[in-house]
Amino acid sequence: MGLIERLKTLLETLGIRNLFVLIDDFSELPQQAMQIVVDVLLAPLNNWSDEFIKFKVAAYPGRIYFGAVDKTKIDEVYLDLYTLYGVGDVARMEENAIDFTRRLVTRRIHHFCSVTPEEFFESDSDEVWRQLFFASMANPRNLGYLLHFVHESHLIRGKKIGTRAIQQAAERYYEEKIESYFRLGKFLHESFAERSSIYSLKELLESLVGRARELRSHESEVIRKVRGRHPTSHFHVPVAYEPLFSTLELNFFLTKYFEMTDRSSRKVSVFALSYGLCSKYDIAFGRPTGEREFRLYFVERFFDYSPLVLAYLKKNQEIVCDSASCGTRFSYDQLQSLQLFGMLCPQCRNGTVRVNNLSQKYAAEINSVNQDLLLPPTELGILQTLHVERKAMRPASIAGELDCSYQLVGWRGKSLSERGLVKRYRNELGQRLLEISGTAEAAYFPNVNRDSLDICEEPDRDEGRSAES
Repeated sequence: MGLIERLKTLLETLGIRNLFVLIDDFSELPQQAMQIVVDVLLAPLNNWSDEFIKFKVAAYPGRIYFGAVDKTKIDEVYLDLYTLYGVGDVARMEENAIDFTRRLVTRRIHHFCSVTPEEFFESDSDEVWRQLFFASMANPRNLGYLLHFVHESHLIRGKKIGTRAIQQAAERYYEEKIESYFRLGKFLHESFAERSSIYSLKELLESLVGRARELRSHESEVIRKVRGRHPTSHFHVPVAYEPLFSTLELNFFLTKYFEMTDRSSRKVSVFALSYGLCSKYDIAFGRPTGEREFRLYFVERFFDYSPLVLAYLKKNQEIVCDSASCGTRFSYDQLQSLQLFGMLCPQCRNGTVRVNNLSQKYAAEINSVNQDLLLPPTELGILQTLHVERKAMRPASIAGELDCSYQLVGWRGKSLSERGLVKRYRNELGQRLLEISGTAEAAYFPNVNRDSLDICEEPDRDEGRSAES
């Protein structure tokens, strides 16, 4: 009798009909480790257990390896904004997402405080809930951070929460939790190419934000109908370009907002820049209302960022065969076809085609990092958390921020202590505490203002100012 049959027999004697295995953060595994877990553990148990063992795996779209698992027998439940609420049009999606945000906060307040939201909010107006949705994109984790920040800035001072408080909290969330991604990226214990790839995305983000700021002074027939400042927080690109934004979306710099058909009848993906980012860089968020044609505001031609993306690819990305005797280069349009054949070079039929994203703008900065300062992601996350909080913290509290176990933080904290990067001691209650050292502050956080994006704006071209429908 095999292992699975013995396990099944044992559990059935206990009245257990199915064994459910829950796996979280599966996409956090490196690609090679993910393949090993699937090929050695998940696929055999799933395929040979005759539905006895059921897996529930949490992963990011496009960041999962299926191996021998039959995709047709898997129920995929998408939790992203567009898939959950994107039935009908943009307005319906926003209504559904705002309603979810309202219900989530209201029920939590009722359960834990036995009061209504009016006890904490200036009003129960639709605008407050709309702003909370914009700031969190209906993500419960993000929403929790925002409410924590408004508690610190307003509620403990006897002030109620209004739209301005939400905006300030969103900007703080961006600066403390999101913006540091690039700074920490140059200290990752990875190859130069891996770290350069991260900074290549920073260049892409700078282009996106720079364009959004340029469009604040854009003129068109549609914009002239907008009362006040017209929003420029959203943009669209052909669906085929979606993978380029996956890492930025994973780290909450932007969010896929909707799928629409643009003025040229192309299917496009609409993305929204982070609400906190928009607040920091003075970009009006959302879309105008009051006119029928505003329903298609996001797919106006001046929000088509395809030329910007193509310029980025031409400058920063190379798709090339790794064979020394071949070295053939390919365009981004050919990438999907190459992937269908396992990235085998069609020219030499021997080499493997590699995709390299290199940052020319930040190459010198990445090269200047002392190799002795390079650390794994968890260690960098510990230092970042201690730097932001500016106080000694228990491993369990740090683990909550990093979404990992307190045992892992304790073990990595000991390693950081041995390198002189954290102070490790016990308080009067005997609890273990970690505190960032002056050495680490000087080495990893010498000038946090450098985290800000380097936005190089150009005035709109004359043709861009002509009236557009």
